[in-house]
Amino acid sequence: MKLPLLAGREVYAALCRLGFQEIHRKGSHVKMEHPDGRRIVYPFHDEVDRHTLRGALRDAGISEDDFLEHIR
Repeated sequence: MKLPLLAGREVYAALCRLGFQEIHRKGSHVKMEHPDGRRIVYPFHDEVDRHTLRGALRDAGISEDDFLEHIR
């Protein structure tokens, strides 16, 4: 399934539902960490590029299907 075009706040909310917590924010980038040690960094923009989001999810070990289940 193709990732939808999402705003940074929507990505943030989905990651929070997956158990991630914000640990750092500098400029427009947010760094979040899961209790098991996985980390993700993504741009907190009005529109997060699908390719950028896909790469960030892959780096953090989050499947696209799992992420899509947590979007509202």
